[in-house]
Amino acid sequence: MESTLLHLVLWLPLLGAIVTAFLGRDTLARGWALTVTGVTLLLATWLFIRYDPRAGGMQFESAAAFIPTLGSSLRIGVDGVSLPLVLLNALLTFLAVVISWNTTLRPRLYFALILLLETAVTGVFVTLDLLVFFLFWELELAPMYLLIGIWGGARREYAAMKFIIYTVTGSAFMLIGILAWYFTTGAGTFDLFRIADGARALPLAAQTLFFILLFIGFAVKVPIFPFHTWLPDAHVEAPTPGSILLAGVLLKMGGYGLIRLCMTILPDAARQLVPILVALAVINVLYGAYLALGQINGDLKKLIAASSISHMGYVLLGLAALTPIGIEGAVMQMFTHGTITALLFMMVGLVYDRTHTRQIPEMSGLATRMPFIATGFVLAGLASLGLPGMNGFIGEFLVFVGAFGVWPLATILATFAIVLTAGYITWMLLRVFMGPTMPRWSQLDDATPRERFAVSVLVGVIILVGVYPNSVVDMIAIGVQPIARLFA
Repeated sequence: MESTLLHLVLWLPLLGAIVTAFLGRDTLARGWALTVTGVTLLLATWLFIRYDPRAGGMQFESAAAFIPTLGSSLRIGVDGVSLPLVLLNALLTFLAVVISWNTTLRPRLYFALILLLETAVTGVFVTLDLLVFFLFWELELAPMYLLIGIWGGARREYAAMKFIIYTVTGSAFMLIGILAWYFTTGAGTFDLFRIADGARALPLAAQTLFFILLFIGFAVKVPIFPFHTWLPDAHVEAPTPGSILLAGVLLKMGGYGLIRLCMTILPDAARQLVPILVALAVINVLYGAYLALGQINGDLKKLIAASSISHMGYVLLGLAALTPIGIEGAVMQMFTHGTITALLFMMVGLVYDRTHTRQIPEMSGLATRMPFIATGFVLAGLASLGLPGMNGFIGEFLVFVGAFGVWPLATILATFAIVLTAGYITWMLLRVFMGPTMPRWSQLDDATPRERFAVSVLVGVIILVGVYPNSVVDMIAIGVQPIARLFA
């Protein structure tokens, strides 16, 4: 029964996208998309509740033939690493539809693309066949490219092309690595677990080469320095729901790929390359924070985008620790960052909808006109800087605890970014919402009931997981155990 529900979580949005494209009226598209994403969220939540932590491992598995002659099958399943990300994707896609309710430009195509994107991302998280994994990975590119290119800002064509060039180039490296695995292991299958046995028997030099090929593909998506430059442009030009999904779940595809493929299939290569991974993680954390500081007098959305680069560096640091707590922290950081950055971009979008500017120096005293939006933005900022009691603290704390015993200097350097984060977040909040209200902003309206609902849901998740982290951490710990044993 549960395996059928997992198929519904995977395929229902795709079916919804097909139906949406043929609906006769634009108003029907909104309601249909909301219904489909709402049902998908309920099903994903039920699977999260039904997962048996005592049994652990992959659950809700099923398999169907895809290309038997190549040894490829549509095999799906979830564990404690992938299921929280499936739930995160379902939640953020539902809220993206809610926040997109007033979209008037080609709404049927718009909502169809969002639904297609949900299936593509879910497919990456649940498939256990490398060929199908790659197909879902590539399927995600088209809807996000179109969302940026059609509904984006003034430089949308440039941002969309930069996004597609970077990600397709990274995917090319990843495909070479997957095909090299297939032919050199001689397993005659793309099954994740069977190909892993053959890959681990290869010489260390070959494992290292394959690791690097896949790492490049995932590093572009995370993004990891120096493959990060597409992200600020994509975020600045993307519509608000596009930024929510891009930062909330699409970046997590890269982190998930590092865990599921690079770390799990090639543990010996991971040990060999871990000093480089640690160095890249520290660069990401500090350089991303530096970029965010540089936007104090610049673009509000670009500041949040730069902060994502910094916070995703913690994911790489936790993985590079090769300790159970460090890896748990990395997965938890992906989940918590997804909720926090989605809320941040949502708040930026609400501010922009009313002021029609994202330039920080042009805003002051907005809290007097938009108290609810100001409160939501402050809560998101506090979660981003890792305030205890909010979920941002949990992931970062686990990463630091897991990494300090192995890489103390790198961990100390990474923790310094917390100070920088507190600096640019509080400075930004003070400049935008506090101080005297400019006369030009005297007639602004606060959030609508629909917007309040979307904001309140994310704030609720952030506080719930911050106060009761075991609601997610226990499941992640179960999923991380088999991976951590590879490095024991």
